[in-house]
Amino acid sequence: MQILPTRAQTVWDDFEGQGTINTWFGDQCTATVGFPNPHPRNPSTAVLRYHDTGGQYANVRFERSGTYPMASQSRFRLKVYLSSAGTSTNQQARISLKLQNNLLPAPWSTQCEIIKPLIYDQWQEVQFDFRRDPYINLSPNSAAPTARVDFNRVVIQLNGENNNDPVLAYLDDFLYDTLGYYPGGRALVWSDEFNTTGPVDPEKWHAQTLLPNGNSWFNNELQHYTDRPENAYCAQGSLKIVARRENRVQQGVTKSFTSARLNARHAFRYGRVELRARVPGAAGTWPALWMLGRNVQETGAYFTQLGYGTTGWPACGEIDIMEHWGTQPQLIHSSVHTPSSYGATQNTATRLVSGAISNFQVYSLDWEPHRLVFSINGQPLYTYQPTSRTASTWPFDAPQYLIMNVAMLSAVSPAFLRDSMEIDYLRVYQDSLDLPGPLVVRGMLRYGQPQGAALNAGSVVLRQYGDWAGDTAIGTAGQFGFYGLAAGLYGIEPRISVPWGGVNASDALRVIQHFGGSQPLTGLPLLAADVNGSQTVNASDALLIAQRYAGLIGSFPVGDWVSETAVPQAARNLNDPPVPLLMLCTGDVNASYVP
Repeated sequence: MQILPTRAQTVWDDFEGQGTINTWFGDQCTATVGFPNPHPRNPSTAVLRYHDTGGQYANVRFERSGTYPMASQSRFRLKVYLSSAGTSTNQQARISLKLQNNLLPAPWSTQCEIIKPLIYDQWQEVQFDFRRDPYINLSPNSAAPTARVDFNRVVIQLNGENNNDPVLAYLDDFLYDTLGYYPGGRALVWSDEFNTTGPVDPEKWHAQTLLPNGNSWFNNELQHYTDRPENAYCAQGSLKIVARRENRVQQGVTKSFTSARLNARHAFRYGRVELRARVPGAAGTWPALWMLGRNVQETGAYFTQLGYGTTGWPACGEIDIMEHWGTQPQLIHSSVHTPSSYGATQNTATRLVSGAISNFQVYSLDWEPHRLVFSINGQPLYTYQPTSRTASTWPFDAPQYLIMNVAMLSAVSPAFLRDSMEIDYLRVYQDSLDLPGPLVVRGMLRYGQPQGAALNAGSVVLRQYGDWAGDTAIGTAGQFGFYGLAAGLYGIEPRISVPWGGVNASDALRVIQHFGGSQPLTGLPLLAADVNGSQTVNASDALLIAQRYAGLIGSFPVGDWVSETAVPQAARNLNDPPVPLLMLCTGDVNASYVP
């Protein structure tokens, strides 16, 4: 049983008499609410029984008087148990969640749907996130789901539609909420309010002082960075980063200015950053709040010293939330640097901010899996959202860390003595889906040839000790990843959704030759040859392959895909290489199929 607190924008049902839904309806199937749970691995005493005895478009659904606002604020989740004893195996094991407008004469005509794979005979939790999961609009004229405000019906369907195959399943702990999204409440996961007096908190900040190339900083900067309180200290509720004119020798190099460059000892992936700050106005000052990939290789950087430094700039990615040049007192910049755009900055925007040097302003970044949105005082300034996300255009799917500094440039006046950037607070918000966690498992799927192409459609199921632990879509280049994992060994099970194919007469011949002992099959081809699920390869497998090639049968008794076995250990580093996995169509023992 799942106990849920009352929350704004929450729709839920535990099927034990608690919840906000009382309109469950079985369409061409029976929906029995409060059914005794027959599978106690899930501790709930009662569930919803979903029994489709052959309805062509069977589903269960409910409606509400209000709508479901999709604008980057919502997710759906539920538990499901799909029974193999009561379900035909003619269809792919899957669950779909559809959003409809029941005020239309044909509510399905503008529906939006997300489909997730399922595993038979075990409870599994499935999440549907319309801001980041692949979705299907039935009508090509429909807007993206995050732009819709008319959804008022939820439809749940097992094993597809337009078929007459029976399905027996159980649903539990349905939830729709906006908790954990900003606005609507991402959780504050890291911050500094600078309400102390004296040096910065050493548990939160690392003073980066080493010259990265031995004799200077980048961009012809004139300063040494120090770890002294004269250059960075807290007083009267704010942090002061102070640039000063003074001769100083470090690493055998003399410079005429000092300042501070602070690395946050916290890296994160996705979320919201807010900074309230007043920038210096003296010509020659260059204050900034910005981010670099935790994997950056840079002398003296905090995470480089911890062993994360494997990647040079700009491949690590750089996000400049706020930059300011004292020669342009009212102009604020926000920019992005990637391998596809760096040096002469292309992905950037500016805004005149009256009072930037005399008053505090709020600078923010919303970092989502597909875009970066920069704002000043709550007003969007710039959105970076490349149409094609590759390592060259989007190195922003791995943790980054925050940097605050004031550099000095040659435009400085001879009369300059000191100036400072003041920071009232710095805060990082994330929702539970964004938290990367300490451990990861990453992999890459490829077709069965030694140099096979990458698969780029379908999903991957993660298991631990035989139990479902999560699922995720396959990304570009066949890569996938699971984050926030506990220590242990994990099994990976691909669920491929590309059209089946590749079986031909030569496959049947290879199986006959293997059965006769004249040309043995080994490795993945041997696994792919057992199309009848007998745990061995025999003449019946060759016959089934020949029948499928001839079009006499439409499926094999076992699944359409097989893969190499992988039981990876959860790793601590996102930079660890992905576990490679080769895959074959069942029966395609000569690996001839590549879409």
